[in-house]
Amino acid sequence: MLFLGVAVLLGAWLLLFMTGRIRVAPQFWLRLRWPLVMLVLVQLWVFLQTLPLPRSWVMALSPHAAGLHLPAERIPLSLDAEITRFHLLQGLTYTFGFFLCAMLVNQRERIEKLLWTLVLSGAFQSIYGSLMVLSGIEYGFFVEKYVGQGLATGTFVNRNHFAGYLVMSLAAGIGLLVSRLGGDRPTSTRERLRAWVALLLSTKFLLRLLLAVMVIGLVLSRSRMGNLSFFVSLSIAGGILLASSGRGVSGRVGFLLTSLLLVDLFIVGRWFGAEEVAERLLETSTATESRDEVSVFSLDILRDYPLTGSGGGTFYTVFPHYSQVVLQGDYYVHAHNDYLELAGDLGIPAFLLLAGFVLGTLSQAFFKQHQNAGKLQKGVGFTVLMTVVWLAIHSAADFNLYVPANAFTCMVLLALAWGDKGYARGKTGEIPGSYVNG
Repeated sequence: MLFLGVAVLLGAWLLLFMTGRIRVAPQFWLRLRWPLVMLVLVQLWVFLQTLPLPRSWVMALSPHAAGLHLPAERIPLSLDAEITRFHLLQGLTYTFGFFLCAMLVNQRERIEKLLWTLVLSGAFQSIYGSLMVLSGIEYGFFVEKYVGQGLATGTFVNRNHFAGYLVMSLAAGIGLLVSRLGGDRPTSTRERLRAWVALLLSTKFLLRLLLAVMVIGLVLSRSRMGNLSFFVSLSIAGGILLASSGRGVSGRVGFLLTSLLLVDLFIVGRWFGAEEVAERLLETSTATESRDEVSVFSLDILRDYPLTGSGGGTFYTVFPHYSQVVLQGDYYVHAHNDYLELAGDLGIPAFLLLAGFVLGTLSQAFFKQHQNAGKLQKGVGFTVLMTVVWLAIHSAADFNLYVPANAFTCMVLLALAWGDKGYARGKTGEIPGSYVNG
């Protein structure tokens, strides 16, 4: 359904573009061409994995895959072509979503609405998940929870994916706060009092309250990597923002970051059980976890399929062949490591294309943080930076990129980094991207 909805939106955009109702500035095409090329090449490769090829070709490209297929003149590179086709649909959905967001979220109001939508969605997930835990009702998405009882999961099955979604929503919310920094400092008691009253009645106060609500949900999830990646990504993105801010803004940035870390960690977090998350982190070891063994076996898969991969989405098919002796009774659908799973599924060349896409997006986010940028640009840059750092950390211990809700949300946020540098200063706030005539 997600693919169908995004495909319909893309078809509508293409129809308007071909009939001249939408125009795209040439410089915007130039800016967007490299991330689109990398994403499209990856999807073309996944499509190639599903095609029946001469057996001699597969033998040359992937001897292990050829040895596991039944005798036939033409065989695919993928060890499970059906699941790889489904993986292709997911990849196309994320690519289309990235393109549409880059093209359509081209005004200040649209950017803010998108970020607010994520904040409200994350707050709903947090409130719902927290109420389920605190009330003891324990329902997920209209179904009684069969895993994760006593933990906040929202409408997700896995608490780690719930935590990942909250971190992205928190990044969007903090980016909105950053975009609202500024204004003259009050010089008198009366002005300070007026400023405090205005703050209590403004959307800043509501936004700050919603951020605290999401931190509560994050702590109640008891997700180790979710909480760790949140505070590390907030610290790194905040440090970069602080270093790139001018003297007039750096004090406000420092106060904002300090309040986020201190209030959320030591007050909200302590009240709702941050010490339990800390205990889980301290007790984590190779003796209590089997993910280290899964990573070792995943490396074996990568060694056998370094060039072509075993096929998009085929980890659960291939992994039992490598783990049947050591992990008897344990069934892993995913590697709990996006790096190893993506590289094993797609092959190293395709994985490097995806890494290049993320690094290119990271550079665009850095660019938006330069000293002369507008406040909205700094807010967007902060959101993207925090999202990329979170992704880099959390991907080492989980599989958020194989969860459609999180993967699609991540791609939408990354698309914001590719907007033109001048959109925040124009009177209308438009990016020289796509716009509708008339």
